[in-house]
Amino acid sequence: MLYNTDAVVVKTVRYGEHSAIVTLLTPSGLVSAMAKGALKPQSRLAAGTRLCAEGTYFLYQGHGMGDIRQVQLTASRRRLHEDIEAAAYAAYFCDLALVSTPERPHAPTAMYNQFSAVLAALELRDQTPPDLLARVYEAKICNWLGASPDWGRCIRCTQPLVPPIAYHLKEGGLVCGVCRSDMDRTAEFVVPERTGRLLSVFTEVDVRRLGRIEVSPPTRRALDTILSHQLREFAGLHGRAKDVLDQIVQSLRFD
Repeated sequence: MLYNTDAVVVKTVRYGEHSAIVTLLTPSGLVSAMAKGALKPQSRLAAGTRLCAEGTYFLYQGHGMGDIRQVQLTASRRRLHEDIEAAAYAAYFCDLALVSTPERPHAPTAMYNQFSAVLAALELRDQTPPDLLARVYEAKICNWLGASPDWGRCIRCTQPLVPPIAYHLKEGGLVCGVCRSDMDRTAEFVVPERTGRLLSVFTEVDVRRLGRIEVSPPTRRALDTILSHQLREFAGLHGRAKDVLDQIVQSLRFD
């Protein structure tokens, strides 16, 4: 069966001397396919099998793994390979997509649309800083995997948040000033008042309509810590990509 689908490359693994096994994120989920001869310098499949490449992929599906027969590229995302920081974030986003997206045809279209939009915004880098793009994508991953509480309400009493607000590591949500008096203070840390509002916005906003975001350093640190904990402890995502990203970003700051 020959079929075509829009897709973004989220993983490429060498197979033999000149071929590659490519994992594609499509509007209906992940699919893996063989790209025969794609690693040859003059291969017509070479550009379409690089990480973050996006386009229309023509695949033949027989028994077992399918074959990529042709690619009509719409975005090569060249800048994401040339800029060290952008490349690190792109690799992290691809890793998140790999571990969170169901196989085709079981994923919602939003997982493809928002991932594509995040990569496009990362490449342009004209309004949203890459660390905040990461927080937006992480918030969406938490929501899709059922690891996202109502960030605008207290995780304990479910009422609108009243400061001073804290994030509770065991409860996996924000706690209002009233409920904090009855909870284990050793498992929480106080967060800026704007944190809940931003988490709600990041969860719901369409990345394609994301404008300029101004966030203070303390709030950025809180968002990073909260979402990293939610992904690890409540979504069950334990990949090392975030640690690698943090190391690269930290090293660039000292250059």
